[in-house]
Amino acid sequence: MNRRRVVVRGSCAWLIVLISLVIAPVAGQARVSGGCTASATASRSGPVDLATATVWHVTDPDVINGAARSPSLQKSAQLKVVIFGVGLPLLDRQGNSTTGSAGPYRIADYDHYSRVLSVAGTSTSCDGAVLIIVDDVAPLATWAGILGLIAALLGLIGLIASLFLQPAGSSRVVGMIVGFLAGLGVGLLLQETATLDPANALGLGFPVAGAVIGLVVPGVFHRRRAARLV
Repeated sequence: MNRRRVVVRGSCAWLIVLISLVIAPVAGQARVSGGCTASATASRSGPVDLATATVWHVTDPDVINGAARSPSLQKSAQLKVVIFGVGLPLLDRQGNSTTGSAGPYRIADYDHYSRVLSVAGTSTSCDGAVLIIVDDVAPLATWAGILGLIAALLGLIGLIASLFLQPAGSSRVVGMIVGFLAGLGVGLLLQETATLDPANALGLGFPVAGAVIGLVVPGVFHRRRAARLV
């Protein structure tokens, strides 16, 4: 039992360290490299220089457009929305030009899914990224926020319940699943509150850490029934 408690405490300490490493100010995430320049405009919030801006604050009614220029010919360009460090394709173009544009995009078409969007773009020799935050949308008014809260609560309840299960293989599998769910929910909530940059792949550490904790905590408070004497 003492050994199990040491493992549990070590897992919790690991999670705390992970949180301290991942939760950092979102400023400084915007960047444009490769000698290119990029700018964007929002119909209500105004223009932004993507080469110097750290975070782009917009509102639900905004319609945004972007433009980029390169010192050399670019043959391809891709635009992605990033979550937990994984890019989801938004635009893919082929060509042979020193200039490019994207849009128009209505913020209202996307902010019911998430209010914090990490957008990354790459071309033949340039790349860039910017963090977009929709100021007038609440974290729990998006699908990501709602699902994150539900997942975190269900996962936490499952982890607490697993403390009293018999420490068998099946209970550890259940513990890993609910722990993963809890970690995933926490990660989504942190992204929706703009605490965690969705482009930060370390965010995947939350569901992984949850799964590890779920592996070791089942049965911590389980007590075997004493054999009855006849």
